[in-house]
Amino acid sequence: MTDTSVPQNAPSASPQQPAPGTAGVAPMTPDALILETAKLLQRLGRADLAQRASIAAARLRRPSTVVCVVGEFKQGKSSLVNAMLGQTVCPVDDDLATSAITLVRYGDQPGAIVHHKAGSNGASDPTVTEAIPVADVHEWVSETGNPGNHKRVERVEIVFPSQLLKQGLVIVDTPGMGGLGAGHAAATLSFLPFADGLIFVSDASAELSAPEVEFLRHASDLCPTVLFAQTKIDLYANWQRIMDLNRGHFDKAGVSLPMVAVSSALRTEALRLKDRSLNEMSRLPDLVKHLSDDVVGPAKATATRRSVADTLAIVGQVLAGLQAEQAILADPATAAAAVEALQAAKARLEFLRGPGAKWNVLVGDRIADLSNNVNYQFRSGTRTISRMMDERIELLTKGSEWDELARYIQTVVADEVTQAFVALEQGRNDTRAEVVEMLREEHLDLADSSPIGNSFDVTEMWQGKALDQDSSGGKKAFSTSVTTIRGAQGGIYMFGMLGSFLPTAAGVLLASNPVLLGIGLLFGGMGLSDDKKRKITARRQAARSQVRQFLDDVQFEMGNQIGNLVREIQRDLRDEFTERITELVRTYTDTATRAQADAQSSGQDRQKRGAELAASITALANFQAALSKVAS
Repeated sequence: MTDTSVPQNAPSASPQQPAPGTAGVAPMTPDALILETAKLLQRLGRADLAQRASIAAARLRRPSTVVCVVGEFKQGKSSLVNAMLGQTVCPVDDDLATSAITLVRYGDQPGAIVHHKAGSNGASDPTVTEAIPVADVHEWVSETGNPGNHKRVERVEIVFPSQLLKQGLVIVDTPGMGGLGAGHAAATLSFLPFADGLIFVSDASAELSAPEVEFLRHASDLCPTVLFAQTKIDLYANWQRIMDLNRGHFDKAGVSLPMVAVSSALRTEALRLKDRSLNEMSRLPDLVKHLSDDVVGPAKATATRRSVADTLAIVGQVLAGLQAEQAILADPATAAAAVEALQAAKARLEFLRGPGAKWNVLVGDRIADLSNNVNYQFRSGTRTISRMMDERIELLTKGSEWDELARYIQTVVADEVTQAFVALEQGRNDTRAEVVEMLREEHLDLADSSPIGNSFDVTEMWQGKALDQDSSGGKKAFSTSVTTIRGAQGGIYMFGMLGSFLPTAAGVLLASNPVLLGIGLLFGGMGLSDDKKRKITARRQAARSQVRQFLDDVQFEMGNQIGNLVREIQRDLRDEFTERITELVRTYTDTATRAQADAQSSGQDRQKRGAELAASITALANFQAALSKVAS
């Protein structure tokens, strides 16, 4: 039977052979190589850098790869997720439909956590986190247990011990889109720039509708990888014809994406009977392979590049310090001048670590500007939407037109939400790059008087933090602005698991705002021949009022989310560069202290220290060469 995990032929980090001159480093995987480097750093007395290397290894062992599963109601999304995992994790039944976002990630023991709003005051109500038994998940995420999301669930997180999830894959089962006219479609689109992949599910009973094709066209612009899964092929004999029709729709719309026909029922039965041939008939292995090759593999490659680059920067820093001490030890006559230069460099770094440093002031100024600009642009965007809605409401003549108008406002608001958070991430990256350049200039001043000279380049400190322009990212306008948050440090920013990155509550407003979804009732059967002009005017006025209320709710929540994220960005940048400078201060301090001790020691002790330095430098150089080969 085919294993439920991602196939072993997936693109992934493979064991590396030692580079020439690295006989002391046995062949090992990149994460093992980084862990061994961390152990060496620990032995060299750099516990701070050893911890950072260990974090890089952990990030590499389990990078978060976020994949959204979307589609209309009753298309087999939850069944597909269960079939991929080989276990019933998401609730599935004929009378059940997913009504809330469900995230499934790896855990040693099964468990579930629900995040929902408390109280009844609206968007300002606090979010409550509650642990629940996995068996009770259906009471929170199904339309039967939670009709219309009256429990105000933002998301449910399920942890499950699956091999497919163990590599860091996180599957997001989304609510049905209800004709793709409900807010779930708009909310999902706003999240896609921050996901690694999307699986769009549609069963074989009928070809795709025009709104579904349009959704996929838009999604393929926002998300790096979109897969199309046609489900329930065991129930419909003409599934191949439907597949061909859908392919034609994609060609006409200019959409190019992998298409897989699958049967979740056959997969489930194959796993129960341990029947390999039945498993192949289900075609689930094809879907898992696409997922592996197109989503998980690139995410792992990106994680490998980042972790190896970070570790190389660490090794370069320690190696430069040891080489500087070695140079001083070889020429004791220069020891006093060398120590004085090291102390001067350290003093300069100490100033750079303080709140009055130019880079710290720069971060404050840039983040303040970023906050003002993003808030202004978002408010401007919603004002434009409000004016456009007023004009379009004035043209309403019948109730059926409201469905299209509701879809319109949800889509354009979702676009504004997405643009705001993409702009914040771009601002973070731009500010980081500017600080890197400023500190590089500071380094040039230090290097002139430092005995370390060309053997130590402080710019290596930032190598692991530089923008990764070549990483797999969203297409078009999003390609360079959201790359760094996909798979970032084992966290899932997308739904706020490690922080309020995306507007979870704003997304819920887009998906289930009762004012917006109920406004269509005002226009039921409305027509100029069926009602008096005065009543039509009153209904239009009510519609405008409720649209403004909806936009006010979104603005309120977004203002809070933007404020939280701006503060988080400023803290992150401040802490990031302060930590790197502190590590460099430690390197200069250790080098100066050892140089002073060497100058006062006996010839025999200096000889012994020289041998220790040579051994440590050789060991570090071996790891540096092996890591460089992985990075190449």
